[in-house]
Amino acid sequence: MATSANDLPSLTIGSGVTAKGVLHVPGKATVYGTIEGELTADEVLVGSTGKVHGKLRARRVDVLGQLGETIDCQESLVIRQSGKVTGKLDYSEIEIEKGGEFVGQLNKRG
Repeated sequence: MATSANDLPSLTIGSGVTAKGVLHVPGKATVYGTIEGELTADEVLVGSTGKVHGKLRARRVDVLGQLGETIDCQESLVIRQSGKVTGKLDYSEIEIEKGGEFVGQLNKRG
């Protein structure tokens, strides 16, 4: 039987919480606070109050807050109306809602 992302260990960083260092999350990482460093996860949700600065690697990423520096997204990245992404982005699919921002370098996977 296949394991879904919902069955894997997940992490939530609450508003007002700052985590620094290298984080590996087998399932979903939800960020309402701040992460500085490296984050690797299957799925990442950056909430409207969330900030991720550093190196991010994930299969799917949904951004309502701020995400910056180096992003490696294997499948899809969605920048919501309130989202802002800056830096170098490697991606397969991207969607930017009206009002969402991207500033930096885009590298589409072949």
